[in-house]
Amino acid sequence: MAHISTQPQPSSVELAEAALDFAREAHLGQRRKQSGDPFVEHLIDVERLLAESGCPDSVLAAAYLHDVVEKTDVDLETLRGQFGAEVGETVEALTEDEALPGYGQRKRALRRQVLEAGRPATVIYAADRLANLRDWIEVPHRSRGRVASALGTSFAERLALWQEDLAELTEADAELPFLAAIEVELARLSRPAEAA
Repeated sequence: MAHISTQPQPSSVELAEAALDFAREAHLGQRRKQSGDPFVEHLIDVERLLAESGCPDSVLAAAYLHDVVEKTDVDLETLRGQFGAEVGETVEALTEDEALPGYGQRKRALRRQVLEAGRPATVIYAADRLANLRDWIEVPHRSRGRVASALGTSFAERLALWQEDLAELTEADAELPFLAAIEVELARLSRPAEAA
């Protein structure tokens, strides 16, 4: 990974733009396993959903940065120093505990952690679920097992986890943006190959 330069904290107006620049540099060379697209495109998709929902700059910045700690060698201290405590805490809530064994256990623990962290983390998590579902819909049926395996899971487990996500997000906050869209995309993704 390229060296990430540290700068003074940006003003709130510049926060999301600075976060995108930081994420581009941190994720340089990384690609999505589902699509092969540059990883940063996923972060842009998540941020766009949140921006369209009218989320504040601190949430948009955290959306750009939500995978940085988990997928690069950037640590939370660096993020807090550069983007402030609020963004740092939100990213921390969205970061998996890699010490937990098993894909499903890590994802369930992450969901609990997000729901306990409050609205900013929860709304980013919901937007992330929707963006992921849309990515997976583009994966041909015959390739879904291989892609899931590359992520350390099976397609059936991934589908079950998304169904749990929808149920628990709805129970936590039925007014949360993206729930209806998640339900629609989950139904599309669950269709057998011959019905798709």
